[in-house]
Amino acid sequence: MRQVDVAEIKPGMILAEKIISPRGQLLAEAGTAITAQQLLHVSYYGIKTLSVQDEDDAIEKYDLEAPDEFIGETQSWRILNSKEFEEFKRAYIKCSDQLEEIIKDFVKKQTQLDDEKLLEDIHSVFEEHSTGLGIMAMMLNIQEIDTSTYKHSVNVAIISRVCGGWLGITDKKELDVLTMCGLYHDIGKSLVPQKILTKKGPLTAEEYGRMAEHPLLGYNLLSDAKIDRRIKLAALQHHERNDGSGYPYGLTKDFISYYSKIVAITDVYDAMTADRCYRAGICPFEVIAQFQRKDPSKYDQNVLQVFLKNIAESYIGTGVLLSDNSRGIITMINEKALASPLVKLDDGTFIDLKERNDLFIRACI
Repeated sequence: MRQVDVAEIKPGMILAEKIISPRGQLLAEAGTAITAQQLLHVSYYGIKTLSVQDEDDAIEKYDLEAPDEFIGETQSWRILNSKEFEEFKRAYIKCSDQLEEIIKDFVKKQTQLDDEKLLEDIHSVFEEHSTGLGIMAMMLNIQEIDTSTYKHSVNVAIISRVCGGWLGITDKKELDVLTMCGLYHDIGKSLVPQKILTKKGPLTAEEYGRMAEHPLLGYNLLSDAKIDRRIKLAALQHHERNDGSGYPYGLTKDFISYYSKIVAITDVYDAMTADRCYRAGICPFEVIAQFQRKDPSKYDQNVLQVFLKNIAESYIGTGVLLSDNSRGIITMINEKALASPLVKLDDGTFIDLKERNDLFIRACI
């Protein structure tokens, strides 16, 4: 057991002692994995340190998925069983398969990148299959289908295009460039051994080094391609951070392309919400809380706050499972506490999670 400053605690660390608020509320039990939402609640009360177990890899135990019994007439169930989702899934899979084929041919056979074909598929996803239920709801449910690098790249492309609209980008050619930034941002991973990409346990220092090469590998692959320079920069810079803490060059905000800053955020969002071979996807509101806890100097705050606000608002009307296993529907978003919305419970009562620091959203259902 060790005492750790709240600012240094990572979601997934295991509590050695229960957390009690100054008002006597039980915020979390000992032996449970702490969440970013709980850490935000702890900060509301001014709690400075917590006792955690001595497990550096405890974050691997972090799993906030809804239990199997929460199936049936939920929003997720309705989406997965809708005709619109079937059409969306068909277009989505076609796009990811096309991307895989184009990238493999480009890398191995040195053929030209076929941007038009990929953009046609993306436009199909947007223009034909994103009405009614909403494209972000579709994206949350498509995560269960596959976790390949190519589908991740399609996810980042779609989410980046949505984010571009939220940021006020209306020129279709500019949105196409931003979309291509997402599609090709991880192209360098095509040169990283598959056993590293799909490894379930922690990477060794050598394996991490190989993985961290992918931005440079991607930029080198795209360097001679006849595409917008910002697409090449997104491949190179999507792991750079505004404060210089990223890689491969440790660039600061003035030297990172605007579109690279957008992809940096959408890449992390998709990586955290999607299922992976080594862990289940994390609830979007937990991801929002994690972003809010990060040093604000890491990401472009103008982009991040617009992105998080719209992500949160896209879940208004969505069913949720709370940490006490009660269920409800999100009815209102608190702009000053995006991870803690107003929830209408199944019994008709309302809970403001900003005021109920002993509760948090466990899963969207």
